[in-house]
Amino acid sequence: MVKNRQGSALVMVMVYALVLTVLGTAILSVAASEYRMEMAHRNVVKAYYIAEAGMEKAIYEITEMDTILPYILENKEWEMGPEDTGLVEPGAQGDYSVTVGYIVLYDRVLDGEGENVELIKTIYEIELKSMAMYKAASAGLQAIILVEDYEDARVDNKVEVNKWRQIRGDEG
Repeated sequence: MVKNRQGSALVMVMVYALVLTVLGTAILSVAASEYRMEMAHRNVVKAYYIAEAGMEKAIYEITEMDTILPYILENKEWEMGPEDTGLVEPGAQGDYSVTVGYIVLYDRVLDGEGENVELIKTIYEIELKSMAMYKAASAGLQAIILVEDYEDARVDNKVEVNKWRQIRGDEG
């Protein structure tokens, strides 16, 4: 008893080809999706680094100030300038903006007694917020710093970072 098997090999090859095509398409789709998610994550990380650079620049400039004047500093804003291009990689285009949230007189340190009291330093608590964009990704930082503003102009301001946290996109 011999059955007619002509054409069965062709059907088997076509079924295997169909299965491999479906699997290949699914794997390619997943790989492309993973690639897009990875690129988006990299852009968020680069935006974070740009925000961090802006925050560091603001802290440096506060440290270099001769005198902390709260009414001037509370309206101060640092933005990315031409000297900041290429912070993440050569030719990379990004942008940051650092703003002052609040300034509070934290403490005053005095020296002497009676009428001979002399102000040594004033300590301010300052909240800074840095937001950055890289391509379509955004990231941000919030820092709360204590700045020791010395009356003696020969002594540089000292900065202590009390809080440093990442701001998510929905918090900005």
